[in-house]
Amino acid sequence: MSRLVGGAIAAGAAGLGLVGAGVVKGIAGEDHSTRDDAGVIVEAGEVGAFRMRLGDCIDAIPPDGAFNSVDAVPCTSPHAAEVYAAFTLLGDDDAAWPGAISVNTDADEGCYSRFTQFVGLAYEQSTYGFFSITPTQPSWEQLDDREILCMIAPMDGSLSSGSAEGTKK
Repeated sequence: MSRLVGGAIAAGAAGLGLVGAGVVKGIAGEDHSTRDDAGVIVEAGEVGAFRMRLGDCIDAIPPDGAFNSVDAVPCTSPHAAEVYAAFTLLGDDDAAWPGAISVNTDADEGCYSRFTQFVGLAYEQSTYGFFSITPTQPSWEQLDDREILCMIAPMDGSLSSGSAEGTKK
């Protein structure tokens, strides 16, 4: 089972598919990073698509499409993107798959609405862009995956160190 990158508004990225609920077998459900007591990554490692958390940083943006895992790094290290927000799409666990366009639209709107509060500057004025990690149809139907992860990244494709939170950039 994998998640999907797609629905991006900025930086030429597209939303990613992801699964957040249920029992996931294989790397998509594993976390090989080392985390402190607060859950912050302190040592890099491969993190499954369903084990990514708010505040996680990744060393490279996955290519558009479905993925199973990413290489996560401490946010104090150079990284390509950071999970800045997470939210759940509305709907019952047994709700029918609404389609990729609907999921990506909801992801874009939700990530956009959370951007200014996180960065401290309006999206249109920021040097950061965002993309989303979203459920795939199989993760939606088989794992009741409804989670959207919002990822922030420098629009110029450079790496950053530290969190983008409150940077007003």
